[in-house]
Amino acid sequence: MSRTTSNRRVIATVGLGAAVLLGQTAALTTQASASTSKVHASNAHHKDAKSHHGKKHKKTVKAHKPETETEGSDDDKVSSPAPAPTPTQSTPPAAPVTPPAAPAALVNGSFTGKTVTFNTPGGNNTVTVTVTLKNSVISASSATWVANDRTSTSIITTAVPTLNSEAVKANSAVIATVSNATLISAAYKTSLQDALTASHR
Repeated sequence: MSRTTSNRRVIATVGLGAAVLLGQTAALTTQASASTSKVHASNAHHKDAKSHHGKKHKKTVKAHKPETETEGSDDDKVSSPAPAPTPTQSTPPAAPVTPPAAPAALVNGSFTGKTVTFNTPGGNNTVTVTVTLKNSVISASSATWVANDRTSTSIITTAVPTLNSEAVKANSAVIATVSNATLISAAYKTSLQDALTASHR
C-alpha cells in the first residue's frame, strides 16, 4: 500500500471519529438543554402551584373569617340572658279618710274618791278625798278624815292642807309625800286617784 493511501485512511478515520465525537457532544448538549428546560418547566410549575395554592388559601381564610365572626355573634346572642320583665306597679288603694275625733267634753263638778283606811300605832285611821273640776282642771281638793289617837290627829291635821295644795298644783294624783306623814300621804293619793277616775278624767 502506498503512503498516500494510508494517509487518506488515517484522515478518514480521524474525520469519522471527530464526527462521531461531535455528534455525541451535540446529543449531550441537546439532552442537557432538554433537562434544563424540564427543570425550568418544573420550577415554573411549582411556582404556579404555590401561587395558586397561596391565593386559594388566602381566599379560604378571607371567606372563613366572616363566618367565624358571625358564629361568635350568634354565640353571644345565645349566651346573653333575656332582660327581666319590668314588674307592673299597681297603684295602692287610697286609705280611707278617718274623720277627726270629736273633742272630749270638758269635765266640771265635784267627785269623791273611796275611803281609804290606814293603820297607825294608835289604831285605824281613814281619809276620803273630794276634788272639784272646772273645765277638766282640778280647781280645789279637800279631804275628810278620822283619827283614833292624838298623834295621828296631829299628823293628819298638818299634812292634809299641804296634800290639798299639791293636788291642785300638780293637777293629778302624782304628788309628793309630806315629810313625817307617809301613811296619810299614801292614803290621800289613793283616794284622790279614785275621785279623778270617777270623773273619767
